[in-house]
Amino acid sequence: MEWILLSVLVASAGLGCDNGSRIFKGGQPSHVEQIPAPIDLLLPKTLEIHPFTQTASFDDSPGGIHARIQARDAFGDPTKAFGTMRFELYDFKTQNQNQRGARLGQWEISIAQPDRNLTHWNRHFRSYEFKLGSNIAFATGKQMILVATFISPFTPRLSTERRIIAGE
Repeated sequence: MEWILLSVLVASAGLGCDNGSRIFKGGQPSHVEQIPAPIDLLLPKTLEIHPFTQTASFDDSPGGIHARIQARDAFGDPTKAFGTMRFELYDFKTQNQNQRGARLGQWEISIAQPDRNLTHWNRHFRSYEFKLGSNIAFATGKQMILVATFISPFTPRLSTERRIIAGE
């Protein structure tokens, strides 16, 4: 049933013509497509950085973040999300009202196409996985803030953040 609903949604939205390089003015859609009820209840309403998100090293980079992101629908259930994920990694500033320090990295990954969406989807955790490579190797114990933002023509912009400690 979930696949049928998603297929109808994707077909009606015309995502089959999107090559994944769609850019929105200011990083946000100029308008949000109106999705009929009750299908709109199944679209992402909140975003969460999963607690298993951690620092990692990958074959092609000395450091990075293995990010797990979960989108939740109006019922609070994990759901699929079609759009663009933007990640920003900041140094963590202690004893400061604004805990974001210098930006250490930024990544933007399209999950608008069904095949690219499935590439990042983990059925076991019911979340998306992203390997965010960096040319910086993070020292064990280094504290950082990871910000994840979801941009889609079907929902308002969703954003969340989590403090990450390297090596944990």
